[in-house]
Order: sequence, then C-alpha cells, then structure tokens
Amino acid sequence: MARDERVVAGRYRLRQRLGSGGGGDVWLAEDEALRVQVAVKEIDVPPEPDAAGGDPAARGRKEALKAAQLREHLNVITVYDVVEDDDRPWIVMEYLPGTRDLRAVVAERGSLPSGEVAGIGAAALDALCAGHRLGIIHRDVKPSNILLAPDRSGTADRRVLLTDYGISLWPRETRVTQSGMVVGTPGFVAPERLSGGEATAATDLFSLGVTLYFAVEGTAPFERDTLDASLMAALTTDPDVPQRASDPLSRVVMGLLAKDPAERMQPEQARELLAEATEATTRGASSATLPGLGGARVPAATPGGADIAEGGSGNGSSGSEVSAGGAGHGSVSDGPEPERTQGSGEPAGADRSDGPVGSEAAADSGGAGTARSTPGGARRVPGRLTVALLTLAAVLVGGGGFALGAVTYHDEGATPRSPEARAKIAATASPTPSPTVTRSAYPYGRQAGLRDGLTPGQCVDADWKDGEYKGRPSLKLVDCHDDEPEGQVIATVAADGTASASGAEAARSECTRRTAELRKTMAAPVLYVLTPETGQSEPPASACLVFLKNATLGGPIGAYRKSGDEVYVTQLGTGDCFDAEEDEDGSYTKTLASCNEPHHAQVVGWAWASGNGSSDSVDSSELCDEKYGVNWARGAGHEMWAWTPADEDWETGFRHVLCAVSREDEKKLPAGALKPAY
Repeated sequence: MARDERVVAGRYRLRQRLGSGGGGDVWLAEDEALRVQVAVKEIDVPPEPDAAGGDPAARGRKEALKAAQLREHLNVITVYDVVEDDDRPWIVMEYLPGTRDLRAVVAERGSLPSGEVAGIGAAALDALCAGHRLGIIHRDVKPSNILLAPDRSGTADRRVLLTDYGISLWPRETRVTQSGMVVGTPGFVAPERLSGGEATAATDLFSLGVTLYFAVEGTAPFERDTLDASLMAALTTDPDVPQRASDPLSRVVMGLLAKDPAERMQPEQARELLAEATEATTRGASSATLPGLGGARVPAATPGGADIAEGGSGNGSSGSEVSAGGAGHGSVSDGPEPERTQGSGEPAGADRSDGPVGSEAAADSGGAGTARSTPGGARRVPGRLTVALLTLAAVLVGGGGFALGAVTYHDEGATPRSPEARAKIAATASPTPSPTVTRSAYPYGRQAGLRDGLTPGQCVDADWKDGEYKGRPSLKLVDCHDDEPEGQVIATVAADGTASASGAEAARSECTRRTAELRKTMAAPVLYVLTPETGQSEPPASACLVFLKNATLGGPIGAYRKSGDEVYVTQLGTGDCFDAEEDEDGSYTKTLASCNEPHHAQVVGWAWASGNGSSDSVDSSELCDEKYGVNWARGAGHEMWAWTPADEDWETGFRHVLCAVSREDEKKLPAGALKPAY
C-alpha cells in the first residue's frame, strides 16, 4: 500500500504529508469513523530505550496525554486522540486549513506591526503559562512553532496557536550530567540551558522574547553566520533594543531576554505590558481584533498569578537542534486563574516608539526581571554565568569548535573566587565530558540557504551557481502542486553521527539505489544528493533530490502523486496510467489514474525527437508508433498516442515525447496493466 494510503489504528487514513516537527512527521488524514479531516503526527521513537527515560514509546504516550490536557485552551493546537500503531504513538490533532507559521508570515510580510506582535505574544504567553501550571515545559518556542490560522469567518492569520507542545521523546533528564542533552533551536535557547542548566518555565520565556524580537524586527537578536557565533551571542551579547517596537512591547522583549533567569521578567508583568501594547494600538480603531490575531486572548494581570517554579516535561525540537543539558521535573503553583480579555488592534504601523528604549527605561517599570544597568550602559552578566562563559571560551579556543559542557553551580554560601581562579577551574578538562553536539545554522551550508533538514516529499527550486547540476545550489522550498517545482526530495539517508567525506559517498550510493526504479520511468532524470555541511556531530539527513534535465517537474512525481491529481507530461513515466479529457481549445487535461481501474491511457515509454524544430513540426505519433507500436498496439484494437511537453521545456532542450497506448475507439482501457506482445 502506498504511504499516503496507510490507515493508522484502523481509523485514520493518511492522505498527504504536511511537514515535520517536534520529533516526527505530520500528515493530513481522514478520520474514517467521523468523516472529518485531522492532522496526525507520527512520533519518531528512538530505536533503543534509554536508561534515564525508560521506554520511549511509553514516554511518547505520556507526553501526548499531557498535551491533551491543554485541548480546551484557545491558543494551543487541540489533541483529539492518542493511538498506537506500528509500535509507536501517534497524536491526532485538529487540522486547520490555511494555517501558516510565524516565520513564514514574517518572510512574506517583513517585520510585523508592534501591536500585532504584542497580541501574538499575549496569546503565546497565555498558552505557555497554561502548560507551566501542568508542569509542562515547551523547550522549543520559536517562530515556526507559533501558528497563525484563519478565524471562523475565514479571515487569514487571525487565530494564534502554539504547536509541538509536550510530545517530545527526548530524555527527560533531571541534571545536565545525567545525559548531557539539551533540546532547542540555535539562537532561541536560553543561556542557562546552553551552560548546562535545567529546562524551566523561565527558559520558555526567554525563547518567547527572542520570538517576539524576531517578529517585530524581522531578524532574530542572536542570529549569526555560524552556529558557534549564534550560541556565543546568546550567552554573552546583549541584543540591541528593538527599534520597531512600541515602548511597552520593547520593555517586555528586553525583560524576557535577561541572561539570568532570576532577573527575567515574570509572566504577570509581561501580561500587563502586552495588554498595554495592544490597547495602545486600538485606541480610535474600529476593529475589535488585531490584524492577524482574531480572538487571541490578552490576559489582564492579577495579583496572585501563578508563580513559576523549575521543572516540567520537555518537548522535542524541529529543525535545527542543539543538544547539551537536561530537562528538569517540577511544578508550577496553582495560583488563581488570571482574568482574560479579548485583544484588540489597529492598522499596521501604529504606535511605534519615538526612539530606542534602553535598559534604564526597562528598570523604571518596577517589575521583576528587568535589566540592571551599569554606568557605561552595559548589562551586568550574572556571576554564576561567568563560569559557563569561560568554559565555553576555553573550548572554542582550544578545540576550534563548539562543545556544550556540564557546569555544576555551588553558589549558596560559597566564597567568591577570583577571575583567575574561575578561569583555571573552567579550563580544567572534565574526566567525563558531556557529548559535543553541534549543528550549523545552515545545516547544508550557507550557499544552500536552508535552515532545516529536508524531508521526503518536499519540493524545491534550485539556483545553480556553478552551472546546471554542478556544485551546491541555492535551494528554495516551494509548494509541490501550486509552484511547478524544479525538483523533489524522493528519499533521505540518515547521517552516521558525523558529516564527513565518507558519509557523503555512502549517501550518494544509497540515494542512487533508492531512486533507481523511479529514474527508470523518467526521460532525463538528474539525481542530486544534498549532503550536510561537514563538521556537524548532529547533521541532518542527506537528501536524494531528483530533477529533470532541461525541464521542470511541474509537480510531484513517483509515490508523491495520488489518483485524481492533474498531471503534466513531465510528471508521468513508464507504467503510469491516466485519464485525458479534451478541453475547448483542443488541449487535454490529464489526471493520474490507478491502473487497477478503467483508464484512458497507459504510458509505455519515451521517444526522442532529433533536430531543432518546434514540437508542432515533429510527427510525434510516428515516433511512438515506430518505437513501441509493434509491441503494444498492432492488431489488438489499440493505438499509440504521443504527448509532448510544454513549449518552454521543448525549447530549452527537453525534446522527449511521452508514448502511451490507448483504445482506437477512444473509450477507456479495462482495469489491469497492459503487457507488450513480445
């Protein structure tokens, strides 16, 4: 059975892969019991149980059930069901057509208006705090995990939803020395996690601050050209005050980005300032909701709100990941539930601050977590973080790369050490160092331009800098059906733990094997293997990409099509069956059909048209008849039909003619694949 026809748990029929994230693939599926569409997440179960976390499948079910506890929250993707199939858990969630993540929205629109970002922040904060009260730490808050969906009226980007919540299968370690793993995305991970601390509610708040900065400025505050630089920036660099943010939003962002979690702004004050930021932009506006938010709740601050304590279960990351520390267990006190009010907004560009808001302004707000200023305007780096920074510096200088090491803090009652003593301690090698885990911000290299690993079924356009199919192209993800893609990922080959020359050669060999059958059906296939940038200890899988020489694919190919899809000549190949309907202009619309059902034509192969003439000047039917007619058409009531590609493909050199056998009376062929006479 084709992958997209699989039925999970006897009920959910997979229709189309929507994407990947949080440790597994997400599929559009049909609930055959209720006849509704749902999103089904296939959780990636590690092959072996780990000593710290026990059975990974059981852990996945437990995390999914925790996520289900948030199903009534307006700003969290609803979990409907948790099932098991093929010895792994599957999460059944609501499917929302027209949903886009925040990163995609910013990529399309640029930096967002301050009031709109404040509304997004209020909704995300409310969702996070709901999880914190249940002891759930998200651990991967970032723009691609905040979704903007249409509201009930169909208006785009009106509903704010937090996704990839509580369904991680990463070990839930309680101390950094237990597993040496941290989950998160470079540039969005809190500095205390990078230096070996536990995951807490405060680490989620830091990541939220980075996300809001990205949304309002159009760029992340710690994003740099290399992974090492991004991580060092998160640890040591105070970001510039966001120039496009209103005063209250700026104070929230800078307060959440405090390096020391003890100084980080608390949710109560953040709620208050975010409400102020949204209310300021709605004065005089007629709309009751911000553009792009609709219905996002903006909670009002109340005394006695939930106090955040360390702990909670973790969530896996999607895209680029950094591994280094632990996730702690803990809880959040059950304080009174804060009141919630509807957010409101105004047109883009309103209520921008007249100038930068410095750390002094943040301190004047009187809330916990604001920056402490020094006479020179620099923010104080907490003393206990200094040890981690020196450790990191020692590794970078001595090893030429980035290592995330374990750091144990003993601050209580300790005698302050001199900088020289701390440096000596930091530079001392640990007898049992934590694993070195690195992944580049551009895992396939900066020229490729991709931030995340590719997955099977994704489609791309390619800009070949060194000539067609040579060197490493600049790649752009495109829609397989709407954007007439140039290439498609047919398979991926998992890395062996280190991106290396030998690993690249093995990936090319495996890609050649995995795409061999598909390429046999195509006229001029080009296999291109995109390997990870070398030097990463956690590289993404190598991607087996298939292109067409001198033509675009025009749509998905091979197993990534389904019956009933409209297809172009370039999407078809030997063995395919299709139906053809003549249009008013004399052209034909072709739809892919199952060979096990009646169909108009069956592809038997390709013929080459020599010369330089147009497709109209070539007797393509004769070419097909000469090459295949004897075997497929003569004396059986059948005839050969020839199909030429689009004119632009023909003119660029794709002079291949698709040859198919059909009935002479133009009725459909019976079900079942035809066979040649000889």
